[in-house]
Amino acid sequence: MKHIFKHWAQIVRAQYLTLPIVLSLLGNAYAYYKGYFQWSTAILALIGLMLAHMSVNVINDYFDYKSGIDLKTKRSPFSGGSGSIVEGIIKPKTALVIGLSLLTLSALIGLYFILTVNWQLLILLLISAFFVIAYSPLILKKRMGEWSAGLGLGAFPVIGTIFVQMGFYSWEMLVVSFPSAILVHNLLLLNEIPDQEADKTANRKTFPILYGPQATIRYYVFLSLLMYIFISSAVSLGILPLLCILSFFVAPLVFSIQKIANKSEVLDFSKILPLNVAHIHLTQLLLALAFIVTRMLK
Repeated sequence: MKHIFKHWAQIVRAQYLTLPIVLSLLGNAYAYYKGYFQWSTAILALIGLMLAHMSVNVINDYFDYKSGIDLKTKRSPFSGGSGSIVEGIIKPKTALVIGLSLLTLSALIGLYFILTVNWQLLILLLISAFFVIAYSPLILKKRMGEWSAGLGLGAFPVIGTIFVQMGFYSWEMLVVSFPSAILVHNLLLLNEIPDQEADKTANRKTFPILYGPQATIRYYVFLSLLMYIFISSAVSLGILPLLCILSFFVAPLVFSIQKIANKSEVLDFSKILPLNVAHIHLTQLLLALAFIVTRMLK
């Protein structure tokens, strides 16, 4: 039983499922801040989001194996895929079936919300489904991989979570989801650096392949600073509550990554990638906390 659980955790990359939890928390925290929140909606939406995230992981593993990338990558807890197909834990066709089945289950939950909340959710779900299916075979070859991940796995989950709670779209949702778009973009951006040689063999056009590791680090720092400027601007304009400035407490992690990268041309990913994951999660947790505390103080 223990081995079965371990294998399934590896297949769906369970260590990555903290991300949809944090995204869901942020979306629900904003909905609570605006006076819209139901526990049943929050739980069901989280289940749908986690199913979608797992489907992305399994489907990407299938395409990475078929392209030969998984046979060349050096796996780590933060990059290189799950290795479940390469290690013979699951067959390629079975992985594809599981990935599509998880996506279907997620879509059924989405259909429920379309029927019970607002049909306009369909627009967001169709775009998200396209990102899931086309990511590995198409998007990564068109220089859109990082931003499609930032939108599909970052901004859209936050917007979707808010939408099912509130029942309508608003431009403020874009403001709330923008940091998540940058953070998830940056998650993929740094994870691509150790995989760049393997990615070249599949004709992928990732940022590290096109511009090199050091330029990728500089771009990462630039986008992170842009995110903090955006948050401070939104706070000064009254769009976001003042307590969102709490997210600045984890900004030093960005400069720690830059410092490690500047020490040597050979990047130490065992230090850089965990710091990036911590920055991504803690920033969104602090933003969520800001919304919750602000609402409670009212």
